[in-house]
Amino acid sequence: MEKKVTPFAGQSSFAKEISTLVQTLSGNNASVLLIGEKGTGRRLIAQHIHSHCDGYFFEINCRSFTEAQVIDSFENAGRMISYGQRITLFVSFTDALSMAMQTAFLEMIKKTAEKNLNLKIICAAERPLEALVSAGVFLSELYARLSTVVLNVPPLRQRKEDIIPIAQAYLLRFSRKSGLGFTEFSEGAKAALLNSFWQGNADELINAVQRAFIVGKPPVISESDLGFMLGNPAVGETVEAIGKDGGDKSLKTAIDAFKREYIIRILSENGWNQTKAAAVLGIQRTYVIRLMNELHIDRK
Repeated sequence: MEKKVTPFAGQSSFAKEISTLVQTLSGNNASVLLIGEKGTGRRLIAQHIHSHCDGYFFEINCRSFTEAQVIDSFENAGRMISYGQRITLFVSFTDALSMAMQTAFLEMIKKTAEKNLNLKIICAAERPLEALVSAGVFLSELYARLSTVVLNVPPLRQRKEDIIPIAQAYLLRFSRKSGLGFTEFSEGAKAALLNSFWQGNADELINAVQRAFIVGKPPVISESDLGFMLGNPAVGETVEAIGKDGGDKSLKTAIDAFKREYIIRILSENGWNQTKAAAVLGIQRTYVIRLMNELHIDRK
């Protein structure tokens, strides 16, 4: 996988610690182990470290791949290193490695030990690997090689100072890519973001920002742009459905999908009265009718 630079935003003591550590961690081959809940930004941290290194970002997802695929991936990484290629090897969900996968991982590390200047290992896990070693389900020798630096990544609800900086960074990023001109969140929107629990951590926050970006009106994301999405599983299902199985993932497709979901909701809440829905949406009734035709919305 090619090198990809991703910004890391935040104001918490943890975010500041990461910013300080990046230069040190990228300047040597010490392995890094990131422990934390899913969605806390462990991959983001790994990419941030890698952005200060040379070579390629090679990722192995131990939950998405089969055992055979994981083992093959370790072998491929080993071959790349043996050919002189420098890589950052990011192994996500390391706590899900079977014994066979662990053995293949350890063998790869041993075989490339003489060329260890070409390898930077960053692992991410939800459970402490030390506890798995004690339980006899994780190889102690592999753990010793992976845990030179161990960082516990706190959930987003424990570092609320990071919520607005992360949201703002991604809003500007989406805006730059689309040219739509969003610049900030309203005070009400910021309060809504800060008061949400974020069970899915940074991943959930980023998805919420992207959804608000799609349905909002530049230049400011308002509380109403976020309000109907926070805690609304139907919207999340729409996001997951877009582009599945190789379908269209264009921005227009995403915008149309969210427009349709939102308009259906407003119509439903107003008894499918187009005049009332138009007033809520802040548009003319004729435009509501036009959108219903364009988006194939029929009363259910």
